[in-house]
Amino acid sequence: MTYGKDFAAVYNDKWAFWGPKMWAFLSPIVQKEFPEARTWLDLCCGTGSLLRLVDENGFAATGVDISRHQVRHARQNVPGARLLVQDILQISLPHEFDVVTCMFDSLNYLTTKQDLLQAFRKAKRHLARGGIFAFDMNTFEGLQDHWCRTSTTHERDLTLIVESSFDPKRALGRCLITGFVRDGKLYRRFQEEHVERGYHAGEVEDLLQSAGFSFRKYDGHKFTRPKKRAPRLLYICRTGFSKESVGKKG
Repeated sequence: MTYGKDFAAVYNDKWAFWGPKMWAFLSPIVQKEFPEARTWLDLCCGTGSLLRLVDENGFAATGVDISRHQVRHARQNVPGARLLVQDILQISLPHEFDVVTCMFDSLNYLTTKQDLLQAFRKAKRHLARGGIFAFDMNTFEGLQDHWCRTSTTHERDLTLIVESSFDPKRALGRCLITGFVRDGKLYRRFQEEHVERGYHAGEVEDLLQSAGFSFRKYDGHKFTRPKKRAPRLLYICRTGFSKESVGKKG
């Protein structure tokens, strides 16, 4: 199981920065393009770092994640949100939402085009008329350029070893995470393997159009117009953009 009990706690402590980073970019877009938006669904919400800001800024916040351990932290971090343990490929909620998000390369965990298309269709099904769907993904080039490395974090109560690799023929990146967490006088070991697929931008955009979305895209780190080998892309999707606003493939 990915995002088990121990790694969920580490994730909650070490990777909460992504939510504020995304909120700073997304909130002005939502305010400008859909000022009447009141409801927000965060798919693969993790421990709730984005949802906390959504909730604090007056939106009715709902989060979904497949890991019950992630959701447990999210319930502590965002007690005002509705949190559900569900697979986003199977999600079926009785409500539509003004904003739907899926951040921090969560969609890269869907390693087939069929599953990625299914996720886009589920997002559209839960999107209110005129709503905004936003997500970011690691690109093929990003995994190829940055996922062949090993890093180590050593603190008093935690040692974390992250070993990543990328197979360009299969477009799959593998990240082996080994941790040692202090438990009294001893350390408790945990290990998880996370697998992501690196999609080319054109593949993602063909699937978005098949699902009925038009889009704009940005560099997922700088929030500027993406360059050819951008390691991460962020998409702002609607069902009502004009053809001129559809992002170019690249």
